[in-house]
Amino acid sequence: MEKQLKIGEFAKLTGATVKTVLHYHKMGLLAEAKRSPGGYRLYGVAELNRMRSIKRLKYLGLSLEQIRGILGEPGGHKSFRSVLLAMQTELLNQIQTLTERVEKIQILLQEEQENLLECTNESPSFKMVVAILGEEAREQYLDICPEIYEQERKLYEIIDDLQWGVDYEDILREVAEYFRDNPDKYYDSLVFGTKISAIAELLPDSPAVKELASEYAEFIKSLPFYQKLMSHESALQKSLNSLWRDMFAEVYSPAQIKFVEILGEYLESGKSSGQNRD
Repeated sequence: MEKQLKIGEFAKLTGATVKTVLHYHKMGLLAEAKRSPGGYRLYGVAELNRMRSIKRLKYLGLSLEQIRGILGEPGGHKSFRSVLLAMQTELLNQIQTLTERVEKIQILLQEEQENLLECTNESPSFKMVVAILGEEAREQYLDICPEIYEQERKLYEIIDDLQWGVDYEDILREVAEYFRDNPDKYYDSLVFGTKISAIAELLPDSPAVKELASEYAEFIKSLPFYQKLMSHESALQKSLNSLWRDMFAEVYSPAQIKFVEILGEYLESGKSSGQNRD
């Protein structure tokens, strides 16, 4: 006759606790045990092998729900294989992520950065925009206005790091796709980038700052996504009030901050370049 173990003996032999065994019963991982005449749960070879299978699958990283699905199905080998393939993909993705983090840490160690916010963090939004524009357009951006490229990268980091209450992904994708499909307009935007870079050292109340804001406003209003862009900008300004100025001051010069403020006023009011601002 097969040797039958009581629950305490079974738990000890399998390296589990009585509480765990009872939990497995409740989940359906273990079938309800046979009972002795005295009412004790009894466990044999089948239950021991079941526990061995559970332990092996747990070691592979499967959840108890996944294990129940695999062990509870007749002909479960197919399910087992599909779960393992999914886990393999997930683990490979984790390895890739960890590898990228290690590489990033190595770069930061080489740069000897002391300020965490000065560390380059690849913004998902910026990566998306660059990917849509293409490598040639990115190189053109870097060649014509490298300072603005770096400022844009930092601004995207700020946008992605915090919850602004606005979803920018759609409008950023639309802008990037438009400039990809309209290289002349893209080049015009880069020319404006050089002008925005050039005012960095000016005083905020310089007439050139206001003039450039007016000129750039006319350019933006000529773009097909102007209205959608304005709805996003309005939501941003309402949610932040003056806070965004303090945040963006880490990226822009005082004159460039003033340029952005005046630009927003021109766009909000619909003033043309020929009208004066109070």
